[in-house]
Amino acid sequence: MKVTIIATGNELTEGIILDKNSKYLAERLKELGHETLKIINVKDDITLIENSLKDALNISDIIITTGGLGPTKDDLTVQAVSEILGIEMSFNKSLYEKIRKYYKNKTNTYLDILKKQAYVLKTAEILLNPVGSAPGQKVIVNGKMIYLLPGPFAEAKAIFDAYIYDELSKYLDTKKYEFKLYFYGLTEAEFMNEVSSFLDNVDYSTKIEEYIGPSLRIRLENKKIFDTILKDILDKFSEYFIGYERLEETLLAELTSKNLKISFAESCTGGMISDIFVSVPGSSKAFEGSVVAYSNKIKIKLLNVSENTLNENGAVSSQTVTEMVKGLKNLTDCDVGVAVSGIAGPSGGTKDKPVGTVYFSFYFKNKIYIEKMLFQGNREDIRKRASYFALWKVLSIIRRVE
Repeated sequence: MKVTIIATGNELTEGIILDKNSKYLAERLKELGHETLKIINVKDDITLIENSLKDALNISDIIITTGGLGPTKDDLTVQAVSEILGIEMSFNKSLYEKIRKYYKNKTNTYLDILKKQAYVLKTAEILLNPVGSAPGQKVIVNGKMIYLLPGPFAEAKAIFDAYIYDELSKYLDTKKYEFKLYFYGLTEAEFMNEVSSFLDNVDYSTKIEEYIGPSLRIRLENKKIFDTILKDILDKFSEYFIGYERLEETLLAELTSKNLKISFAESCTGGMISDIFVSVPGSSKAFEGSVVAYSNKIKIKLLNVSENTLNENGAVSSQTVTEMVKGLKNLTDCDVGVAVSGIAGPSGGTKDKPVGTVYFSFYFKNKIYIEKMLFQGNREDIRKRASYFALWKVLSIIRRVE
């Protein structure tokens, strides 16, 4: 079915907050096989909201609005829908009591302004809010389903998950299988230049995962077709292939399947590699520990880096990261060790070692692998590029070394 999502709020159109609601809803709807035609951000203006609703009614089977259900004068969504559809608004006493009770339990007080949230469309099905006071609403007009959700992400998500997702799953004629492939170190253009020819008559979308590379989402009714497409793609890009999940998730799965423990010794990344890795649930199965050895003093004291090595070669050198990873191995007894030291900028670069120079060492199965990279961008870019490169290189090493 065809869907339009309308997100209202000045904070969206002024760029104060990102529209997490529409992103989440579109992703969940796509899982079900519904096609989102438009996502509209519109400010809190009754005429603009009404115009957006008129447009959506002309092209969509399903309309979902988020925002504008609160108690203040700029919450206008219910009024706009009432005027466009010709459905009266009415005061729902039972709903009012639920709102009063919810707010009383939450704050031990009550505000009269909340009474506005009990004025709902007369023919609407009320979708009670599991985590807030503003209820969702659903109306059907001329076969079109209109859902009204509150603006706060946690509330919109809770109502959609509780009431709408399962309901919309019943409107599918065929089951669609979805696959997502992740790749490292390619631009979207060079990837799609080769891959697009494999995807004729296939529903797909691409995206660049920042600091990593392209991802490809494929949706098919026949699961067997995917095997052929995957073979064609991997014949071209097997050395760049991460897997079916994001880099950090794929690495954790790989480490866990091989019963390997990993540790990090970080200088210029300042703990970022560890932070990315432990953001994945279950990372404790593979994460041994980390050392943020930013200063030479800590490199010497905790990782047993030689003072002579630092004086002769500098902190940003293959010799230093080699000693860092050896010290890390001795300290944590890890199966896989990663050490990184570089110049993130904006100052500190030299002719021989410009800003963006980063050295890596990787320990695995009694062997040390050294990499030197030159990353572009500002300080944050360099740190993130270095962090994701470290994770990618670990994945590559443990895959190819038996």
